[in-house]
Amino acid sequence: MKKQIIAMSGALMLAAAGFGGGALVNNAEAQSASKAPVILIVNRAQILAQSKAGQTIPDQAEKLKTNVEKELEAEAGKLKKEIESFQKNASLMSDEVRQKTEQDLAVRSQYGMPQRVQIMEQAFSGVVQQAQEKILIETQPILKEIVDRRGATVLLDRSAVMYAAPETDVTQEVISALDKKFPSVEVQQISLAEIEKRIKELQAAQAKAQNAKN
Repeated sequence: MKKQIIAMSGALMLAAAGFGGGALVNNAEAQSASKAPVILIVNRAQILAQSKAGQTIPDQAEKLKTNVEKELEAEAGKLKKEIESFQKNASLMSDEVRQKTEQDLAVRSQYGMPQRVQIMEQAFSGVVQQAQEKILIETQPILKEIVDRRGATVLLDRSAVMYAAPETDVTQEVISALDKKFPSVEVQQISLAEIEKRIKELQAAQAKAQNAKN
């Protein structure tokens, strides 16, 4: 009888030990599960649109575009006068000079001006994007400080999120800090001379590629 009681007591102790071990494992799993990632949201498009620095871009870009367009219009007017002059004086030229001049004017009309306009648009878009990138670079230390302070483990752009609770969005906090640190940004200036340079570089690259092909 005594042996049976001892055996039963041992069995109960093992069962209790097993139960206790299981409880510890479950508690650890529960703690791990409760440690969900802290996610924050930032709207970079909103930062560019609403920050003081972002709002300095449109006026600069508009002035820049107007200046370059005026240069292009002047160049187009110059070409038009050259064509009119050629048409008046073509009969006075030798066949060789007339053909060469006519070809030159045709190339400039069909390819030169459209190419200038295209490169101008590309250059314009490029300098605007560069200015925007400068703003976003300035937000990096601000975002890091917010992430560290809030103990966040994930930071997402608003464009990649379908829904987020308002309290997870730190955009206005970033804008407020950015306005104090970086209130304006300079848009790089471009000119017709730079566009001409890009055209020459493009033509040189095309000629090199054609020679390599031949």
